[in-house]
Amino acid sequence: MKVKICGLTRPCEAEYLNEAGADFAGFVFFEKSKRNVTPETSDEIKKLLSDEIKTVAVTVSPDEKKAEMLQSHGFDILQVHGDLSEAVLDAINIPVWYAINLSGEDELKNRLDMFLNMPESLQEKVTGFVIDGAEYGGGKTFDWEAQKNRFDGVKKSFPGREMILAGGLNAENVQQGIAMFSPDIVDVSSGVEDGGGKNRDEVMKFIRRAREHEK
Repeated sequence: MKVKICGLTRPCEAEYLNEAGADFAGFVFFEKSKRNVTPETSDEIKKLLSDEIKTVAVTVSPDEKKAEMLQSHGFDILQVHGDLSEAVLDAINIPVWYAINLSGEDELKNRLDMFLNMPESLQEKVTGFVIDGAEYGGGKTFDWEAQKNRFDGVKKSFPGREMILAGGLNAENVQQGIAMFSPDIVDVSSGVEDGGGKNRDEVMKFIRRAREHEK
């Protein structure tokens, strides 16, 4: 099971991810988030990460200028919450993860219809879907039992793309989430934090529990 630890803000957190063997490190570029960082801060933290860890720039409804700026800082993946425009997809050449939530049937349908109406050449740039809680970074799961069919529907509609389970995960529920949804990647932020940011022991525990499920 691949694991993304999202919302890094401090250099020491890179060492936690290296030690635990994370697969992805996420950096948030959204001013309303308490985990918001500058590109310069992310550059300093990224230098400390193992070469095996892919980096993800997480943003909300970016325009093409912001997307191009983040790409220029050497991120491996752009993760987009909110609106994803054709202009953004056209402007960049790194893989994109598109985040959607399952809480509203109309919103889900509208976002998927918008995506499917894009030219196929742009759709192909989206290599994964992040299935998140009702609010990005809110630290709450969506209603797993009620929304499982919708999750499975997204998975069946986009074969070959990675499915990333996010929203309210922690060491106590990650195995249940994996068993229920069979995602390709699990994504955690607040679930491995204490008051000062990422907690080394919680990062270690989360990744261990996620991978124990495969045994």
